[in-house]
Amino acid sequence: MRINSAMIEYLADRITKRLVSSKLIEEGQAERVRSIVARVITRDAEMEREIEEEAHRVLRQHIREIEQQGISYHKMFMIIKEKLAKERGLKL
Repeated sequence: MRINSAMIEYLADRITKRLVSSKLIEEGQAERVRSIVARVITRDAEMEREIEEEAHRVLRQHIREIEQQGISYHKMFMIIKEKLAKERGLKL
């Protein structure tokens, strides 16, 4: 999934506010936690983008076989993406 920086900031803010309202973190820690959450989301989004690019590379290498066997490109993409994510410890 593609995610832009505005969405990352929005998600980090919402998560942090929820942590504060649930009293899991103190108000004074909120900005530090929000920054950490934004970095984690950014890192995960970058990892997912890299996995997607690799999945497309793999599929391009085998495009003739995929077409000959009538396999759905999208379905194969999702299978390869999930396999690569699992290998890298990323939960999609």
